[in-house]
Amino acid sequence: MLAGGLHGTASTSGFYTGDLIVFTTGLLITALLLVLTLRAAKLPGTPLVNIGFAVCAFLWSAGGLARSVCSAVGVSSHAQAALVCRAIQYSAAAAFPVAVLALWRPYAATPRQKAAAGMLRNLACACALALSAYFWWTALHDAPRGTFHFMQVATASSAALLLLAGAAVSLPRATTPRPVYLPSLAIVVAVWGAAITLPMADIAAPASHLSAMMLFIGMHLVMLVVLCAFFLFARFRFADLFVRYGVRILLAGLWASMLAFFAQSGFLAHVSGQMTAPGAMHVFAVILLGGVLLLSFTVVDDRLGRAVNRWLFRPPDYRGATRQLGNRLAALHEEQEIAAAAETAAVEGLHLRGARVAALSDLPPALGTAPLADGELVELDYADPLHAHLALPGVEVLIPVHAGGAVTHVLMVAPGSARPGLVSHDLNFLRAVAAQVGNRLDALHREREAIERQSREAHLLRQVAEAELRALRAQINPHFLFNSLNTIADLIVRDAAGAEAMTLRLATVFRHVLAHSSRSMTTLREEVEFLRTYLYIEEARFGDRLRVTIDVAPPAASQPLPSLILQPLVENAMKHGLGPKPGPGNIWITAAIEGDHVVVKIEDDGMGPPDAPVAPDGCHGLQNVAGRLQTVYGELASVHLAARPGGGACVTVRIPRLENAG
Repeated sequence: MLAGGLHGTASTSGFYTGDLIVFTTGLLITALLLVLTLRAAKLPGTPLVNIGFAVCAFLWSAGGLARSVCSAVGVSSHAQAALVCRAIQYSAAAAFPVAVLALWRPYAATPRQKAAAGMLRNLACACALALSAYFWWTALHDAPRGTFHFMQVATASSAALLLLAGAAVSLPRATTPRPVYLPSLAIVVAVWGAAITLPMADIAAPASHLSAMMLFIGMHLVMLVVLCAFFLFARFRFADLFVRYGVRILLAGLWASMLAFFAQSGFLAHVSGQMTAPGAMHVFAVILLGGVLLLSFTVVDDRLGRAVNRWLFRPPDYRGATRQLGNRLAALHEEQEIAAAAETAAVEGLHLRGARVAALSDLPPALGTAPLADGELVELDYADPLHAHLALPGVEVLIPVHAGGAVTHVLMVAPGSARPGLVSHDLNFLRAVAAQVGNRLDALHREREAIERQSREAHLLRQVAEAELRALRAQINPHFLFNSLNTIADLIVRDAAGAEAMTLRLATVFRHVLAHSSRSMTTLREEVEFLRTYLYIEEARFGDRLRVTIDVAPPAASQPLPSLILQPLVENAMKHGLGPKPGPGNIWITAAIEGDHVVVKIEDDGMGPPDAPVAPDGCHGLQNVAGRLQTVYGELASVHLAARPGGGACVTVRIPRLENAG
């Protein structure tokens, strides 16, 4: 049909086929547009105008398809059915500028421009009423139809002129956002193209080459107008998907039209007629072209889709923005900081007017927030009473934030009128932002719970350790007291002055014990001074038989250690080592730093340990010391009993060294 050689039945059939394909494609796109626009009627903005635009586009395609069907089944173009279809189609075309001008009017900058935009809209309404009245009067009455084609040209011309004037008045280049200005310019150009081609298709001879070409070009220009206008003003979450699939449907219609034109063209019929088997050649050529078009469809559709997405939507790098937000949130430890970072990421990433993270508990549950608690995204109607309870004005979308297995917060989003409505990839990004916030809040709560749990455990361990220390100290103090009282009792009989001195020294010892009863730790210097006083008391029992040597290295003197930890060891040395030994005995007490430990040795030259190894718990005093060291230091400290090389026993105590002691 596009090549030469059009004639007879093939030409007429090709005209009808192309006509049906073009209008069917348009009907599919505009039906999808109308359904999704009706679904979005609850959103803020101008929903009635959006619906009006979608209805005009749908009626144009429906009227054109019905008129093509009438022509295909042999109904005359002057029959009433065909005229009603034409009236539907061109009434929609006459009303189309009214919707577009109303959509453009908010972008007028000055009062004069706003007034001019209002006048143009009123003029468009008047033209639409007059033209529609004429088309319907002509269709429903037996009236002269000589001026019908003239009115079609007038409809297309008035639409083009009104839109050109409206763009000049309402869309000043300096103040109109780029995402609005460029599609609007495309609308004006496409409408002018359709205004030229579609009347030519009607005026040209029916079923002619020129008529088919003009109709083909004009209808695709109308679909471009629909897509561009829809991108600008329709507001629902799948707007980008609509444009994407609308372009795909449009491309499929174009490919189908090309195949139909080729299959029914006179050129193919002429070439096939020269072959021995014309029918087989005709089928082969159609299948070959169909395969080429089918294979090329994926490539063209992919490139065209990316071009449309880049030109119309210009989406930022959402994946990179989400990753950066996650890295930023990982360094934050306060809920207010996390919320502020998420709000900034949402506003800067989508150029929103505002975003706010709020606790779900701050929203009144009686005003339709139940879906949020179930994890559903909520779109607010512009008349929703919940707006009065939100700290952020103009909120359109509420996105739930999950933390700890439940919805705890809400991301409120206010796009503002300066940008197109949120589309699916925008909402996916906002969902990712909400997920990042929820993950960080969840991690923060776990961190706080872990810190609190560790604090409670540490407090309990301190309480247990203090209880164990008090119990162990209670075992030591009475034991020492009983030995000292027995010694005083012996001295009273044979040495009253010695008993008095012994009593004073015992008082000194117990003053030290009482002073350290509330202290779990002391220094090695204080512990050695206590041992000196203690050994003064023991001298009363042993007399000249006991000789004590104490040697503490100065770096070790300031090291901390559990209080009263050495006295039981000295007591064991005298009781089990020197007590049974006849004659004098010696006790050596030494302390020094060895690497990361303080090493204290208590040696005696008494009877020595038994032949079998003696564990620390083999003696009551050693058991107490080992228990206290285990409580305070765990496996880092030890107490060891062994035979002394020169005879007797040696107890070695190793405790961790404190670097900054002193």
